[in-house]
Amino acid sequence: MERKIAHALTQLGFTATDAKLYVALLKQHPATGYELASRAGVPRSAIYNVLSRLRDQGLVNAVQDKPARYAPLPPARLFELLQARFTSNLDELQAAIGRLAVTAPEVTLWSIKGYRTMLDQAKALIAGSQQSVVASLWRREAKLLSPALRVVGNSGRRVVLFSFNPLPELPGVCFSYDIPEVELERYWRHKIILIADHARLLVGNADESEETRAIVTDESALVEMALSNLVLDITLFGQRMGVATGDVVAGLSSHLAPVEELVARTLRETEG
Repeated sequence: MERKIAHALTQLGFTATDAKLYVALLKQHPATGYELASRAGVPRSAIYNVLSRLRDQGLVNAVQDKPARYAPLPPARLFELLQARFTSNLDELQAAIGRLAVTAPEVTLWSIKGYRTMLDQAKALIAGSQQSVVASLWRREAKLLSPALRVVGNSGRRVVLFSFNPLPELPGVCFSYDIPEVELERYWRHKIILIADHARLLVGNADESEETRAIVTDESALVEMALSNLVLDITLFGQRMGVATGDVVAGLSSHLAPVEELVARTLRETEG
């Protein structure tokens, strides 16, 4: 748990030493610099420089003199501080970019490397959806994305999920063959297809590795191909399991060419 907290803090721009010191202070405070150096594994020669830096950033405060003892900023206030800080930075960035004469990039396909990066992109697509999220994924990835999916589903946006594994309880419509992951992993690697608003697509491998590769794109042809694949999977699921999937398939297919209608029309004209 301590490693997770420290890692999250480093992802937010703090040094590894800052993160270790803050975590050590959270566990036991107030504490002297000498005590913190021992607990956090920070050299004594550097401890007071680190404490001074954290105090300047508002993360620690001296609460006693002779000897000086330090206390951490409470976690609730830390979250507020970081949220305000990053919101301000993002607003400044948005305003600065807006003042540039920037033409929209023509690239509609972005390559992603790394499992964590892939998950971050998936969460961003889910959070940024306005109408719907449709996905084919494994149970492991569904669990990791479940907080974001719950927010979308509970907000009234449409969620349709397909999986060969048992899925966690989530809002929306879920189709699952309930095959244990360990059984399926003997034959297939983890993969993910995620479509937001029938307009943006994330597709690729979902191995727990820094070598995992996926793409994010808004190229309509690729989005339609992925959506067609999901429609086929859900249609076959309904046929195999005796489950009514017609309404869901019809809703997803409304964004595709009406193939059945066109085929029927062609047959009528041929017979006529």
